[in-house]
Order: sequence, then C-alpha cells, then structure tokens
Amino acid sequence: MPALRWSLVAGLLPVLGCGPKTPVVVIPEIGWHSEEGWKGACYYPPEWEGLEDTERRIARQAALEEMKRQWRGLRQDGVQFDAEAVEDVETTLLGRPEHIEMVSQKNYAFCKEVMAASAAVAPWREWFGTLTATLTAGECHHPFDYQLIQYLDINHSWQENIHFCMGERAIITASTSDKYRISKQGPWINADGDQDLPATRKELPCTESGCFEGQLVGRFVTESGIVTIFPLGTEAQFEAPEHGTFSFTVNDDTYYDNEWHKTGAVTEHTAVTFTPAE
Repeated sequence: MPALRWSLVAGLLPVLGCGPKTPVVVIPEIGWHSEEGWKGACYYPPEWEGLEDTERRIARQAALEEMKRQWRGLRQDGVQFDAEAVEDVETTLLGRPEHIEMVSQKNYAFCKEVMAASAAVAPWREWFGTLTATLTAGECHHPFDYQLIQYLDINHSWQENIHFCMGERAIITASTSDKYRISKQGPWINADGDQDLPATRKELPCTESGCFEGQLVGRFVTESGIVTIFPLGTEAQFEAPEHGTFSFTVNDDTYYDNEWHKTGAVTEHTAVTFTPAE
C-alpha cells in the first residue's frame, strides 16, 4: 500500500507542474535599457518617489542630459528631433525641473514603442513638439512691465506685436500736435481721426462704434485666436482679456496716398506711447 500511494503522488507531479506560470517581470536598471529584439535602447528613469531630495535633483539632471542625447540624434538610433524644439524643451525643463520626472516616464513609454514594437517615430515626435506649450500652458512669458514708444507708420497696415499678459493694463497715448492726412485733398488730422467721418465703410479695419476714418486704432489677438479691433485715438486705456499681442494702425484702407504734414523742413511724426497702468 505505501508503494501504491507513492506511485499515485508521483503520477500527479507532472500534472501539477503543467499549470499556468506567473510571468516574470523584469525591472530594468536605471539608465539605457534594451531587451532582446529591440532595435535600440531607451533611457529608463528611476522610481522618483523613493529618492531623497538631493539624490532626486541629481537624478533629474542626469535624466535630462541622457534624453537630450537621444533627442539630438547623438545615439544614432534613428531618433532625432528638431534642434530648436530640443532647445526650447531643455530651457523649459531647466526652469521647471520637477517636470523632468513626468517627461522621463512618458519619453520612455514612447521610446519603448519605437524600439521594442517598431512603432513609427511620428507620435513621439508630435508629443515632443508640443511639450513646451503643454508644460507652460497658461503662463505668461512676456510681461508688459516697461514703457514703449513707437512712431506711427501711416503708409502700412498693422504694426508691432506687443505682448500682454492676461489682466495687464496700459495707458496708450498718441501725440496730438503731429498731423497727417489719408487722402490728397483730405483734411490734416491727428490720431483722433476725421471726426466728421464715422467709420462705416466695411473695407476699414475698425468699423465699431467710436471709430473714425484716419483714427489710430488697435487690434488685440489672444493666444486662443480671438481678434478684437477697437478705437484708440490720442488717448485710451487697454486691459488684456487673455495673453496675447497688441498692434495698431491708421483706420484706412489705402495707405499709399497717406502723407505727413510738414512745417518748413520738418516732417511731423506721431509718437505712440504705451505705459503700464498701476
């Protein structure tokens, strides 16, 4: 009977050994990692949450330096991104080093798809190309904290692209003594325009209420693409509804025949001043 029990147990051993096996998860070491069948290596970042502050800062810098080598095509693995985009991303991450952790993880995921699964590089490149904008969304990079004086060009359309951050305010003034006219037989006017000619012609840049022909008018284009055109005249106040750019022009549709008033040998020119409002 003991012999029989042993034979039964022995007979069951192969059956028990044929069950499903738990796959072995290989955790790569920090650094450049490649597996059998991959066409190239990827930088595997550390487990960020387990690092001490000093160690974490050093690891961030190391990860950025290694990723840059690949982004710039120095690893000769078929990956190379636009040089200007690489510089922008580097500048952004140096100013926001905490984002290096997320970027290194996402970068490894994209790289693994390309190296291990032979996926196209295009989605990785597209993600990289929008990375700076994603990391800086909502931030203002060009605050208007200075006084700006420009001279009005009456022979061209919109001039200047002055950056404003959302909520910033400016007082905009134009010299009142400088005169010009927008037609050969027209009256001499200043930046307030011809007050006898309300701007009703659809060809004019500004046809809003308060706009006159020949007047100094402004245009603001937000980062989201919303365009607003409004009268300025010799004095106005402006507040940016969003981040965007400000430009100005004379409210006219033909610029070639505009001319400045002359006093003797002196040709007048309208100065437009932008001053931050408190």
